[in-house]
Amino acid sequence: MILRLRLGGALTMFAIAFSEIVILALVSIVVHWTMRVRLMRLDSTKDRIEWLSFHGGDDVLNTYEALFPRSVLPRFCRFVFWTAIAVGLCAVVILKLSAR
Repeated sequence: MILRLRLGGALTMFAIAFSEIVILALVSIVVHWTMRVRLMRLDSTKDRIEWLSFHGGDDVLNTYEALFPRSVLPRFCRFVFWTAIAVGLCAVVILKLSAR
């Protein structure tokens, strides 16, 4: 009974953490597309569609940050990226420790 409660609590905690990461990822995707569309609209050349597919994420973040210095969107995207890496590393450590 105690083992079942602990396992159930761990599964619930995992489900909540996983849901939060998925929501952050979806918001991050929307923010990236928003930045790409705004950069596409600002570009005066004929190849404006380039911003949607050919520029990397760092290029988009740096260009957007240079054009809109007071915007929080690039900082939010970097926060989500590093949070996902930290959660992944923590999950690996927890799984390794629980396997013992």
